[in-house]
Amino acid sequence: MSSLRGKNLTKAFPGVLALDNVDIEVQSGKVHALVGANGAGKSTLVKILTGYYGNYDGTVTIDDHEVSLRTPFDALVNGIEVVHQEVDTQLVSNLTVAENLYLENFASNKYGIVIFTKDLKKRAEKDLNDIGFPLPVSAKVESLSLHEKQQLVIARALLHKVRFLILDEPTSSLSLIEAEKLFSMVRKLKERGVGILYISQRLDEISIIADEVTVLRNGKRAAYFDHVPELSKIIEAMLDAPQGELFPKRESTRQNEVVMRIENLRWKNRVNGVSFEIRKGEILAITGLTGAGKTETLKLIFGAVRPDEGKIFINGKMVKMESPVVAIRNGIYLVPEERRKEGLILDKTARENITVPFLKDFCGFLGRVLFKKECHHAKSLAEKVRLLPCDIERQAQYFSGGNQQKIVVSRWLGGKPKVLLLDEPTQGVDIGAKKEIYQLICQIAKEAAVVLATSEINEAVSIADRILVMRDGKVVAQLNAKGADPKVILSYAAGVKQ
Repeated sequence: MSSLRGKNLTKAFPGVLALDNVDIEVQSGKVHALVGANGAGKSTLVKILTGYYGNYDGTVTIDDHEVSLRTPFDALVNGIEVVHQEVDTQLVSNLTVAENLYLENFASNKYGIVIFTKDLKKRAEKDLNDIGFPLPVSAKVESLSLHEKQQLVIARALLHKVRFLILDEPTSSLSLIEAEKLFSMVRKLKERGVGILYISQRLDEISIIADEVTVLRNGKRAAYFDHVPELSKIIEAMLDAPQGELFPKRESTRQNEVVMRIENLRWKNRVNGVSFEIRKGEILAITGLTGAGKTETLKLIFGAVRPDEGKIFINGKMVKMESPVVAIRNGIYLVPEERRKEGLILDKTARENITVPFLKDFCGFLGRVLFKKECHHAKSLAEKVRLLPCDIERQAQYFSGGNQQKIVVSRWLGGKPKVLLLDEPTQGVDIGAKKEIYQLICQIAKEAAVVLATSEINEAVSIADRILVMRDGKVVAQLNAKGADPKVILSYAAGVKQ
């Protein structure tokens, strides 16, 4: 049996020991799950094993032979590849599937100066069919679903004779059906003898797919299990504390006042006649599979996209949401799904990110920013959401995913929201940060209405007052969250139940 083994792996940055004498072993034909809270050291370990952090201490061996992983090319020649969470970073969107499949061959001039498209497509079809991933070879990558893009990157790795594959949060943006397809792929890879390091914040899928588990905490290996234990044991190792309740106990604060009403909202073929109302103090969850129209609905309400048809009423008055500026003026705020791309200015500080929508409130004579007033405001909000570290002068890109999300949420708390729109607010954050975000949502709901778009059905059932289920851009069911059956919700979302 082949194995990839890291021994005493250590990596330090100025003032931070990111990885501290960590041991890990990935065996061929097995799935080794790597879990830990944000900032535990998972990304650092992956970057060592893939050659992105060449300056590390410790040793890496393959089949008991020491290898030097100082560049990504070193990892590649040793049969180690990674499928990143942001899979688009590994593909060229305006090239075809066939062209992306052999990208490295073009870069190395292996195919010469002249490339015959017909021959390339024929070869790609054969290789993909042999692997068992029949993708449309002539299609541009930009037209593929996320799951198909993952298939393409994995297929390319298999053509490279990959021995050890790292899957970094592979299901974070997949629907339940797409996740099942991914698990089927992983099982096929195991049968081929590929060793897989599987990184995920979704602990329920660890029990489905993994053979063994390593838990990192504060840069150290906190636990290793040669089997998949009860999830409570993994959570305790991650947090160094008993699990406790993930979802806060909440009494409904729903009032009679209708804060917002949506009528017949339509946009292209993505949102098809969505109507609902939400009351002050209410948490309304919108759930459904990927592509159901949840994100688009929230963007239409926020004015980030203009509807083709439909009306939006705020406190009984119709408002034309022509832009996010209009939405913000009316107390409608959005925490977007892609926080790094749409919610944050990564090279700006936490202070600047928190105050940017309401910067005029901190300006004095001639528009000059009153720095002390701005700092006081940002600091108070950072403390309110328990930002860690509570350093408002730190750039947003250097916070963990959960704390980046807290920055985005905190900016809106200073604006006294009427309706807070949350799009997948706990996606890609660790279980500790999830718990704190749920508590924040419940606090906000005491004073405002909250629309929570989530693909996690348990999240919708556990925290909301009402649930809307979307499919193909339409609301196909409205349910009371209390006592709602997740299986019934999934049936509506998947089109099984009419």
